[in-house]
Amino acid sequence: MIRNGESINYTRNIVRNVKKHFVGQVEKRQKDIATQCLIKNAMYVWSNQLNLKLNTTFKAGLLLFGALVISRLLPLPANSEPLLGLAVLTPYLSKNNLAFLFPLAVMFVSDIFIGFHNSMLMTYSALALAPFISRALQSKYTSLLSSWLVWHVMANAGQYYPPFSIEALLFDVKFLVSGLGVVVLYDFVQKLSLFKYQYNK
Repeated sequence: MIRNGESINYTRNIVRNVKKHFVGQVEKRQKDIATQCLIKNAMYVWSNQLNLKLNTTFKAGLLLFGALVISRLLPLPANSEPLLGLAVLTPYLSKNNLAFLFPLAVMFVSDIFIGFHNSMLMTYSALALAPFISRALQSKYTSLLSSWLVWHVMANAGQYYPPFSIEALLFDVKFLVSGLGVVVLYDFVQKLSLFKYQYNK
């Protein structure tokens, strides 16, 4: 038989256990809902940031592509386009293995308007090799010079002026200088960005 005092304690224990049980469930449910909301918000923000980054990258790539095509169509000195410099910098600008197709695409689209020629196979092949030479060598400037030598030999093989003739060298040196301008500009921007980061740190 439960006495008066024991009855009160017994009832209190029941109330305490019930309250603990239900409050624990409510708290757990609230935590679960909060976690789900946090995950959904994080996924939403991450998705938006990813889409924004992809859109920005795509627009920047499209703008660069258009600018390079136009640079080949402008009445500039012959063989002075910056495509070799871009090809050498390709491994630094993108980790995608298919990025080496970008300079080739620029050359192909511009050649549609300029006109195709009999040395396309050699010039396209030489330009396609430049990113892989750049990936194999540590220095951008060594890569540029090596890529230019490969270009010079391949582009002038079987032509009226053979490789390393005065005429061929004078014509192709403009290609080297324009590529060098792109590499130097890239280095300058990189060092400027690094300096700003260290200054604002």
